Amino acid sequence: MQTLAIDIGGTKIALGLVSNGQLVERRQLPTPTAKSAIQFAETILEQCQDWLALVENIGISTTGLVTEQGISAINPDTLAFPTPFPLHQAIEQCTGKTVAMLNDAQAAAWYEYAQLHAIKSAFEEPKTKNMAYITVSTGVGGGLVIDGKLHKGVNNFAGHIGHTIIDINGPICGCGQQGCVEAIASGTAIEKQSRIDISPAIDNKTLFATADTNPIAEAIIQRSCQAIAALCCNLKASLDLDVIVLGGGIGFATGYIDRLEQLMALRPAPFQVKIVPAQGDYDACLLGAAYQFIHID
Repeated sequence: MQTLAIDIGGTKIALGLVSNGQLVERRQLPTPTAKSAIQFAETILEQCQDWLALVENIGISTTGLVTEQGISAINPDTLAFPTPFPLHQAIEQCTGKTVAMLNDAQAAAWYEYAQLHAIKSAFEEPKTKNMAYITVSTGVGGGLVIDGKLHKGVNNFAGHIGHTIIDINGPICGCGQQGCVEAIASGTAIEKQSRIDISPAIDNKTLFATADTNPIAEAIIQRSCQAIAALCCNLKASLDLDVIVLGGGIGFATGYIDRLEQLMALRPAPFQVKIVPAQGDYDACLLGAAYQFIHID
């Protein structure tokens, strides 16, 4: 089975030709301004016209809340769409293909669960049943697999763990709440704090590169890691997870997962949970878009 995978983020759109669960070819374009669903769909499809005759279906993963009506932004600072944004319907109309759409972190969670499931099965180890995927990127998102099933909730809202509150006196989040994990730990939050604390301003890549010699940069990164550590402990206490998979541009930044593991080791034993890097690397959400069509026993 060949699938066109589309992963929509706040700054870029990744496109993939996925064959039997493997990424065969990949392309990327900047996220265009969304004027209409048809305009947005046509801009995407222009980049992969040569793939359309090869694929049986199209999977979309996207930031935001996904419903039958389309995409709604929980945090418009991350990605602003006219609401609801029926992108799946527009792509189906343009291509005549079967289209499925899922929140990006939920999609990545299902892909990562499949990888863990395959690894455990190969070694005849007990299968993972309960896991969370956390992406620390422009925003903070998540996906949950409970008892071997992707947990989306009746309104598809399950997994929006970046909008759980960990500091009632913390910064205002773009979602309208105060003290969300996303407002403290995300790449956007790190950049905002960096502009306040460091002059002249530096980007996040430079921040991580200079953290060893710049205590202010290290403190900003630690603040993010502490928020994610608190989130991991809360998830463990709420759902008794077997494992948490970490991904995203910040999650994969140099030393981030090491810092997180060090912080987790300081927590009381019942709240500790194994943390592993995403097998899909930066393309977990893209691969997850295609894995919507794959059943896992």
